[in-house]
Amino acid sequence: MLQTSLAALFALNLLAQDGANITQPSQSDLLVGTRVPRNLEWKTPTKEERWRVLWRGLALSPGAYIRSSVTATSHHLANEPKDYGQGWGAFGKRNVNSFVTFSLQDVASEGLAAASGYEMRYIQCKCTKVLPRIGHALLFNVVTYDRNGKKVLKWPKIVGSYSVGMMSTLYTPNQRWSSEGIHMGNSAMAFGFVSSLLQEFTPSRLLFWKKKKHDPLTGYPPVNPSKAIKE
Repeated sequence: MLQTSLAALFALNLLAQDGANITQPSQSDLLVGTRVPRNLEWKTPTKEERWRVLWRGLALSPGAYIRSSVTATSHHLANEPKDYGQGWGAFGKRNVNSFVTFSLQDVASEGLAAASGYEMRYIQCKCTKVLPRIGHALLFNVVTYDRNGKKVLKWPKIVGSYSVGMMSTLYTPNQRWSSEGIHMGNSAMAFGFVSSLLQEFTPSRLLFWKKKKHDPLTGYPPVNPSKAIKE
């Protein structure tokens, strides 16, 4: 229930953000997240684009719920932490715990990226062969662009993932901050690589809806002359 309520709030806020004036939008695919397609010229993301990416990742990306459920299932089978016990109620607690931790990792990572002017979207490879694209996906899990388009270490994601993992011991019973920090940090990096692969190879335009193009002067959808004559 908590996850559903949070998702609804995030989704409503996200829909309000969709009307923002983004000069060079990236492709927001609801199934795999936000990426810069290989056929789109890369530009430093605007503030509106950064908010758009963050809200989409937290609210409408199935991966946000899949990764928490997978992690919760793993912890549930291992009965960690033992204080939660077993049963559906215990699984729910583990699921919410994982969802909160991963969400905080995303917020911390993208907040640090914004402060340092680093890219946080996935940049598709310009190459076309499979192996180079896999290598690119692996590399861009730990590398990104700075505001000048130079490749740099993606330290905001690394720091955000491991530090929040350690902080999660504040609301997770009987967990050592060092071991839990490493465990949750590793999980975030692993899911990040899977996400990069999906964003690299998943076909474009897997949208649940399509936004209508609006005339920049009038703000209304462009009129098809042939239809206008018939009407």
